[in-house]
Amino acid sequence: MAALLVALGLATGGYFVGHGISERSAGRRIISVKGLSEREVPASVATWTIGYSANGNDLGEINKKLADSTKAVTAFLKEAGFAEADLAVQPPSLEDTTMEVREKDVPPPPERYKAYQSVLLRTSKVDLIKPALALASNLMVSGVLLSGKSEPTYIFNQVNEIKPAMIQEATKNARIAAEQFSRDSQTTLGKLRNATQGWFQIENRDAATPERKVVRVVVDVEYEIN
Repeated sequence: MAALLVALGLATGGYFVGHGISERSAGRRIISVKGLSEREVPASVATWTIGYSANGNDLGEINKKLADSTKAVTAFLKEAGFAEADLAVQPPSLEDTTMEVREKDVPPPPERYKAYQSVLLRTSKVDLIKPALALASNLMVSGVLLSGKSEPTYIFNQVNEIKPAMIQEATKNARIAAEQFSRDSQTTLGKLRNATQGWFQIENRDAATPERKVVRVVVDVEYEIN
């Protein structure tokens, strides 16, 4: 990884060096280079919303179906290894199909009401998500009518812990690029004039492993050359 970062720093810096020489006051020449630092990290938090529904004409019966589904979902998540403190039952919503706009000759559906509810999981036990997700279809065997998308979201919220080292690494890679230019152009690299940190970017490594993140930062650095 270190070799890759150095190579990326040289490639990125080399491009901008070629386009970044400028004349400044007192005859000083300045070069602008960029340094990249990139790391792959595991997600630190995952959220997963499991939605379910119940249909019918009797509100009391619908409420019972939702309550049973809530118990089944929470039991499933606890059995998968998640703590009760990580679970939050969301308030239900209700639709009355008789209020829907339809064509004149189209009769209303046989079941008047559609009710929806969900359980929200937020956990630091990211490694337990995928095994639980693979077993989620078992909820239907328990009578849970799953609804909506049920895809977990993975978050990396520990940037501050790796930020100093990544900025240092990016700055080092920028200097490597500047030194390479200095050798190629037979000049002497002078003192650091200015350094600007870019935004930290966090992306999924790929579509198949959203629980793995790639963190990047680029710094812009200016050096004098003699």
